[in-house]
Amino acid sequence: MRIPKRVNAVLDRAEQHFGALAAVVALAAAAAAAMWIPLLAGFILGVAVGGFLVHLRKARRMARLRAEIDDLLRQNGALRHRNNVLASGVITKESQVTQALLQIPEDGLLKIESDPGRTQRLPELPDDLDVSGSPEDTLEEGAGGDANGRSSG
Repeated sequence: MRIPKRVNAVLDRAEQHFGALAAVVALAAAAAAAMWIPLLAGFILGVAVGGFLVHLRKARRMARLRAEIDDLLRQNGALRHRNNVLASGVITKESQVTQALLQIPEDGLLKIESDPGRTQRLPELPDDLDVSGSPEDTLEEGAGGDANGRSSG
């Protein structure tokens, strides 16, 4: 059976605004029943108000539970991503543990002599050094001398 487009649009709109439609129907039924049976009108209004209050209470709980579920799903996704990265070999578990744990020396105090990233100064050359000689000569062998310590001059 085929539903006309106008009827389908009305049903979709009624589904979207179900709460307002239920309130209007309940009030109309209560008004109609109030003329003939006032007790039935009070019952209909009581059911409508009670249903609305239960819906509000349930809506708060559902919002809180949805927020908690979202947080758990986010944490689960982060853990899955971490496990995938660890399993792929980009970061091994050993390096992860090494980075997380600090090594504390047993003697109690750290003795840092100098900063390893600092630029080291070269030793100064003496002023009376003879720089003439072959390029293969080094400072330990003597200035201007050959490998046997003899001077070339």
